[in-house]
Amino acid sequence: MTASGNNRFPTTQWTLIGRLHQKDDAIVRRALEDLCAQYHYPLYCYIRSRGFDHHDAQDALHDFLSKLLRNQSFQTADQEKGRLRSFLIVSLQRFLIDWRRQNPAAHTFHHPLAAETEARYRSENLSSNEDPELLFDRKWAHALLQRALEALANSYEQKNKGALFTTLRPVLLAGGSLRGEDSARLADSIGMREGTLRVALSRLLREFRHALEHEVLQTVSSREEIEAEIRHLKRVLETR
Repeated sequence: MTASGNNRFPTTQWTLIGRLHQKDDAIVRRALEDLCAQYHYPLYCYIRSRGFDHHDAQDALHDFLSKLLRNQSFQTADQEKGRLRSFLIVSLQRFLIDWRRQNPAAHTFHHPLAAETEARYRSENLSSNEDPELLFDRKWAHALLQRALEALANSYEQKNKGALFTTLRPVLLAGGSLRGEDSARLADSIGMREGTLRVALSRLLREFRHALEHEVLQTVSSREEIEAEIRHLKRVLETR
């Protein structure tokens, strides 16, 4: 996999993993930064739910990600390994066993997102008996959904349809149906006919599905796995 002239990478399966396999250290570093940004919070939630306090969780997560890159552990995260989600959680489980045993934290590593991450975690008032793996999967699903929404928002802004997306976003998040909504008022608020608004919503739902599939495709080994992964994440979101 090679980068294009503007340093953007082709949209293919396991894009992050492919970039981590590059020989260019700068590309690898940026890929790891992207991985940390996208999945930092799900991994952090998993570690916290395993009984770690905030500072130890930050230290352990930093050491875990550093070790993955230092040991080139992502070289084993190929198509034979399946989902990136599964690879990361199994690797983290093994790492935490050793990390607890060694308990090397002489000082606290302060990740730039540390305070924000902890505040977010506390604000969720998560149950003390949360299943760590279920929590991780749920936050993983949230991360994918958020990235799909951000991609859609950017797309609509570029098409000068930001107001339309802002109006329909709550409808999308509520399940995608105008039933129970004052559709005439919504349409009028952005200068549309009600029928046109309904057509726009149908198009938005299709685009959201495509955006979500795109995000999932970055974390599975083939297109054939997309549907199964989406069904799994949907079940996870419905399980509380």
